[in-house]
Amino acid sequence: MSVSVANGIYPASESDRETNPGASLANYKIVHFGDVVYNSMRMWQGAVDASRYDGIVSPAYVVARPNSEVYARFFARLLRQPMLLKQYQQVSQGNSKDTQVLKFDDFASIGISMPASENEQRQIGGFFDRLDSLITLHQRKLELLRNIKKSMLDKMFV
Repeated sequence: MSVSVANGIYPASESDRETNPGASLANYKIVHFGDVVYNSMRMWQGAVDASRYDGIVSPAYVVARPNSEVYARFFARLLRQPMLLKQYQQVSQGNSKDTQVLKFDDFASIGISMPASENEQRQIGGFFDRLDSLITLHQRKLELLRNIKKSMLDKMFV
C-alpha cells in the first residue's frame, strides 16, 4: 500500500508506480484496518490516513494504532489540519523540504486537542465524510457540464 496527500492510503494495485516483484518485503510494516499511517517524508504536506485495508507499507511509513477511545478516521482528518502541518514541518529533521523526515517521537511530542468522546469524533468525522462526498459529487457534475459546454461550442463552430 501507499500513502499520498491526494489519495490517502491506497492499494499498490491502484498505483501507477512500478514495483519490483522480486524485492524483499522483510522490513515492510504490517497495517491493519483502522491503523493511522503517515509518510514520514511527506507528513508536512498531509500524507496521512486511516487505513481501510489490511496490508503492508514501506519502512519509510510510520504505522500507529489508535487506542479504543480514538476514532481513526477522525484522527487522520485532524492530523491534516494546516496548523498541524506547519508544526510537522517545524519538528521534521532535514536540510530541505525534500529531505525532511518526521520521526514518530517528534510527531508524538506535538499536542493535539480533540473531542474526548469517540461518539462525538464519529459524528464530526461522518459530517466531514459526507461533506467530502458532496464536494466530489459536485466536482463530477461540474466536469460533466464543462464537457457538455465544450461539445455544444464545438457543434456551433464546426
